[in-house]
Amino acid sequence: MKRAALLGLLAILATACSGSHSRTLGGQGISLSLPHGWYGVSGPGQLQAADFPLARSVLASEERARVRRGHVHVIVWDGGPAMPLLARNHPRLRGSLRLIPKDLASSSFEGFPLDHVIAQRPVTIGEEFLDVLVDLGPKPVAAGRLRDANRVLATLKVAPPRVLRPRGHVLATDGVSLRLLPEWSGRIEVPVSPFAARFVLRARRGSTRVTLLELPPYFPEKQVQLPIAAVQFSPHLARRVVMVNGHSFDLSVAFAAPDDLVRANRLLAGLTVQPRAWTFSSCQFTLRLPGPWTAGVRRRGGCYLTVTLRARGLRVVLEELRPGEHTTGRVIRRSGRRFQVQVTPSSAADEVDPVLATLRAKVRSAVSR
Repeated sequence: MKRAALLGLLAILATACSGSHSRTLGGQGISLSLPHGWYGVSGPGQLQAADFPLARSVLASEERARVRRGHVHVIVWDGGPAMPLLARNHPRLRGSLRLIPKDLASSSFEGFPLDHVIAQRPVTIGEEFLDVLVDLGPKPVAAGRLRDANRVLATLKVAPPRVLRPRGHVLATDGVSLRLLPEWSGRIEVPVSPFAARFVLRARRGSTRVTLLELPPYFPEKQVQLPIAAVQFSPHLARRVVMVNGHSFDLSVAFAAPDDLVRANRLLAGLTVQPRAWTFSSCQFTLRLPGPWTAGVRRRGGCYLTVTLRARGLRVVLEELRPGEHTTGRVIRRSGRRFQVQVTPSSAADEVDPVLATLRAKVRSAVSR
């Protein structure tokens, strides 16, 4: 049995056992205590609990729970470390978490039955964004159902991150470091769950706040060179999502005056990032690339790809050939799929070959069109 499936089974069994004491439904960094008669499942970035058995499939699609009249389904999503950009939409929680009548939705939620009553509340607990949704089933809602949901939500706990303080005015972790300039303070928070972020670096000078999240691996639209700077998009906020040396970052700056943004970008000029290999993935085609390399992709209809790789002084184009399409150039074959290769300059082939050796592709019949 795969590890993920085993952990899911243990989570279901642990919360469905009989007894009068509460059971703990634990995710990565968040947990709930469930009373007798409640069941739960957990997955990366979420917890789900209900007063009826839940299949693990609800983690992929919560509306599959099929809440009947008189029952309740609680969903908690972990949105990751708090950022200034979204702080207004996630008010900081004071006291225990509970939903009130004004949290009842005035319109239907996509995927949920139109006649169901839904309550929703986004909150910030500690330095973590959470979104809470409760499906109270079809109208009319049985008396006390919201109270029962609140009894469970009051037990919600968010594990605090591991905090790294500056050493010699330098914040550093996982190959990323930032030298703090005079008048700047800062810290790095490493969350218990890496689902939404590997870490978050926070620096502050007066009312100016710099927040740098390293995101989990994903295919970026653009990789840039250091130094990076936040780009203003509203009077008091600047943001940028980039990839640098194989690290993906979500950068935001909250500031009061234009000079504050200038100072923040001057601070960011001291950011250093050690190169790290990363994985390009599209249409069940993957390549493991060195940190400084970039990748662009274009589809030639369906999932027939043209992938352009770039590094300093070289360019590689991989074009997936259609059935019956011929070429006189170099071709790589994987699982019945063919990829024409063009390397510029051709003298760089020895440098490119180890990268091309990491190419993996699934058979065409398994690829989404």
